[in-house]
Amino acid sequence: MMNKIKKLLVINRGFIIAVVFLFSLRWSFADHCKIPTGSMIPTIEIGDHVFVNKLAYDLKVPFTKLSLSRLSEPQRGDVIVFEYPLNTSVNYVKRLIGVPGDTIEIFNGFVKINNQITLKFKDDLDHYIENLYTHNNFSYQEKMGNSEYTVNRIPSKLHPLHQKYLIPKDHYFFMGDNRDNSADGRYFGFVHRDRLLGKVVTTTYSLTFDQWIPHFKLNRFFKPII
Repeated sequence: MMNKIKKLLVINRGFIIAVVFLFSLRWSFADHCKIPTGSMIPTIEIGDHVFVNKLAYDLKVPFTKLSLSRLSEPQRGDVIVFEYPLNTSVNYVKRLIGVPGDTIEIFNGFVKINNQITLKFKDDLDHYIENLYTHNNFSYQEKMGNSEYTVNRIPSKLHPLHQKYLIPKDHYFFMGDNRDNSADGRYFGFVHRDRLLGKVVTTTYSLTFDQWIPHFKLNRFFKPII
């Protein structure tokens, strides 16, 4: 029996090496995942498939979380795939809001980082706060570093929490762009750097189903994620 197994391994060694190489490549350099929820609407929609650069921050030993080298530091505004802190077998996609050393203040879904409001048009804050009580959905622009993106608000789902955090060393704070419909750092806390899996770069395609009928969203193909 052992001789047969050895013979099969020898005959198929090229195929086995190729499979191991491909899995190592996927684990270490890039990945592709489907988005099942709407917590990042409008940046990422349900059914989007996204390309993840796993070399954005760390070079890791294949099939481990051991970092061989830190290649760059995560930046506020990056959209990142990470292991859900309460169940590491599940991956989440959210936007990075706070980096180590930051003080984050959240009031009615609006964000201040180190006492600076993240709204692109800061003078409109009072207007947006008033909109929260009209129960009509609205959106606005947030800006962090080189990232400028749209935040979706759903006043009917608003949780009027006032929270303040100091981000500890090697930890990060995430929120969804669909601000009132996102289970994020406000609920599960901080994410350790070891749990970061990579930066979302672009969509590849978008596919949803109506019963068994597939629907491709052509306008979502290869859409850069910023």
